[in-house]
Amino acid sequence: MHPSLAETQESSIIWVLVAGGSRAQIYRYHRHKELMPMRDSKRKPYEQEEKRHELTPIAGMGFEAEPLTDFHVGHDSRGSKIGGARPGHNTCEPHLDIHDEVKRNLVKLIADKVKHACETQQFDKLVIAASPKILGALRQHLGAGVLSRIIAEIDKDFTNDKTHALLGHLQKTLMEAHVA
Repeated sequence: MHPSLAETQESSIIWVLVAGGSRAQIYRYHRHKELMPMRDSKRKPYEQEEKRHELTPIAGMGFEAEPLTDFHVGHDSRGSKIGGARPGHNTCEPHLDIHDEVKRNLVKLIADKVKHACETQQFDKLVIAASPKILGALRQHLGAGVLSRIIAEIDKDFTNDKTHALLGHLQKTLMEAHVA
């Protein structure tokens, strides 16, 4: 590997967006090396280099969907429809799926924050781990600048999992993307 490319990879800021249908969190991915004191069979001390990977939540980058009880649905007047099986006007309620609307609002909020962070150069590379539907919706709302910084995508929702489960998948994905 070219030395300047290795230095760039070591110093680049990698963000990991973990999103689901009701919440999301953005983490900073750290990879550092530690020297671990060891002893061989003859009791000679030596140090072994060990790579550590960790995720640190970024302040202000946690997202929660609005509660369904706070989501106002309804109109002052009903819509009307002409036609149907009987002559005359029929009234109907407009169709609105509250769950889909809440997810769309969450995705839009996440995309706006990530686009702003990209414009202010707060990260160099982005990894997205989200359910397939949320991943597709995010792709539609993220700008070209953010899309160019995405180095890997994991189509699984890790919002309810422990960090170490995400780290295992993340290490594998980053190695496949030749970043780790």
